[in-house]
Amino acid sequence: MPKNNTTPTYEQLINKAIRRLMLTITLLVSLITLLMVGTQQTINTTREARDLMSSLNQANIKDVPSFIQWNNTTTRNTKQPAFIRVTTKKATLTTATKTKRTIITTPSSKSFFTKQQTKLVGPLVYVRGFGFFLSYSEKDGHNTYQLWVSLRRLFNSLLILILLMLAVTCAALALGTWWAHRLALRLSDPTIKLLHATKYTSNNPDSDQPTLDVPASPREINDLGRAFNELLVTQNQRLQHERQFISDASHELRTPIAAIRGNLSLIKRRGDAHPEVIPESLQFIDEESLRMQHLIENLLHLSRADRAKLVLTDQDLSLLMLSLAEHYQPSIDQPLTLAIDPNIHVQGNAEMLQQIVVALLDNAHKYSSHDQPITLSLHQTDQAVELAVADHGEGIPDDQKQAVFQRFYRVDQSRSQAIEGSGLGLAIVQQLVTLNQANIKITDNQPSGSIFTVSWQL
Repeated sequence: MPKNNTTPTYEQLINKAIRRLMLTITLLVSLITLLMVGTQQTINTTREARDLMSSLNQANIKDVPSFIQWNNTTTRNTKQPAFIRVTTKKATLTTATKTKRTIITTPSSKSFFTKQQTKLVGPLVYVRGFGFFLSYSEKDGHNTYQLWVSLRRLFNSLLILILLMLAVTCAALALGTWWAHRLALRLSDPTIKLLHATKYTSNNPDSDQPTLDVPASPREINDLGRAFNELLVTQNQRLQHERQFISDASHELRTPIAAIRGNLSLIKRRGDAHPEVIPESLQFIDEESLRMQHLIENLLHLSRADRAKLVLTDQDLSLLMLSLAEHYQPSIDQPLTLAIDPNIHVQGNAEMLQQIVVALLDNAHKYSSHDQPITLSLHQTDQAVELAVADHGEGIPDDQKQAVFQRFYRVDQSRSQAIEGSGLGLAIVQQLVTLNQANIKITDNQPSGSIFTVSWQL
């Protein structure tokens, strides 16, 4: 598969995510700060304007001297430039304040009152050529008091604050990018090491190290590495089993094939001169070909069992065993003893259950003397349903009880050569038992022999 260079790396994803997070946090903090400062300054400006209007209203201005007196004695709390107009019966008085000095009837104040004013929201108005103002007007008897407080300095302060926040945001983004890069490298390092180890193992399947070097941290990468190792171990074991299976199958097939070819060669060489060898050779060829047929059939059974997926249904195991024993008894010399409790049910596949029991009975028949009985029993306890086949043969050593379920394994090779079989019967039994969600174990029978027990947990 060609490498896709457009796919982002783990480091790039982490770096991008951290940069976005830091940028979002910085912008949110800046916006909240701007709103809080702007709101507070607007409240302060509004309060100062209202205090000034209250002072005008209480001054009871009637003429120019009283207006000048108020103008000289009043403490101006507003920090914003303002315009004031007082209309009385006798005159209209105006003043312009510029923070620390007050100008009575200035040219700017005259110009201000001639400009068009556009009312926006609440006390907010826009005066062409002068900008935004807070406008207040009150009437007290014959006097009308009007006040316009400029918001230019407030806007300038907010603009400076915005520029400062942008500078802080840029600095935080630059610092965050550097920090995110370092953090991404540190976080992605275990993943990169695991990737390199995986590639090395993939490119060197015959190396002495079948598993990966797993980083100790973080925990997720450690868990992932352990899962990879478990998968590798399983795959390696399966590969070894397949190699062993192919080797054993080749060896088992080589023997009958060699015997068949040897007897065919004998017929070709000596058949004309010695026709008496032909029937014996053909008999031997027939036996070996039948043995090879059984071996191939067992291999097919194993292959199907490896891939099988069953839907298990309720089975009357008692009835099934009684029917099987009735048909099986005539095919063997040994007496078949039954100890089957009635009305025992399990979840399983009827055909496979019969195949399991027949294989165990065949095994008991082959390894038991003709005068020794074979026992088929079925019992149910509080914990499990147990189906057992017991014989009185020579038994199986403890160190080989699990090995007999391996493919092509036979307990006593020298003795087993004289007994018909391929060494696949018990391997097939174990596969079928597993498919039927049961377990199988081997115990010693008394005074001799073995007991194969298939159990279903309740």
